Amino acid sequence: MAGPIRNKPEIIGLLEREGIVFKKRGKHLWALCPLHVEKTPSFKVDPDKQSFYCFGCNAGGDIITFVQVYRNLSFKEALDYLHIQKNFTPKSFRELTKRNLIQDFKGWCNDYYDEICTRYRTLNRVKMKVRTMEELEPFNPFIHKEPLWEFYMDILESDDVEAKFQLYKEKVYGE
Repeated sequence: MAGPIRNKPEIIGLLEREGIVFKKRGKHLWALCPLHVEKTPSFKVDPDKQSFYCFGCNAGGDIITFVQVYRNLSFKEALDYLHIQKNFTPKSFRELTKRNLIQDFKGWCNDYYDEICTRYRTLNRVKMKVRTMEELEPFNPFIHKEPLWEFYMDILESDDVEAKFQLYKEKVYGE
């Protein structure tokens, strides 16, 4: 049974040491992808999740995955390159799994909140531009969802973890 990986370096620090130059946009950092040739930055790094994704070549993962691809190393070689120790205890594996589930849940809450806010803002921009009811008619399905989006935003902005988790279960698992 694989256990947690200890002493994993921060993804930003290592990527900067590899010569990658970032620009901050929102909570993410963007750069030209070092895994393929490009002119427009498509390489996104999420410092909170300690992960990367390239929209150009579809490569993604954590710092270990990056080193494997960038340096053409096996998993074990990447761990050695990064000076990472592996521990294989069931207790630490359960703790890591629990942390990962909590991190995934929090990430989903943030991502879903961003998605709903984007829909809500887009609908409001459309409503400001239309002049007649006929122009607004194609947007009726979205207009009817507006109160529901407001309700979801209220839940996701609150400190009520139970309500957030209920929304998560409903949206992700259809419960």
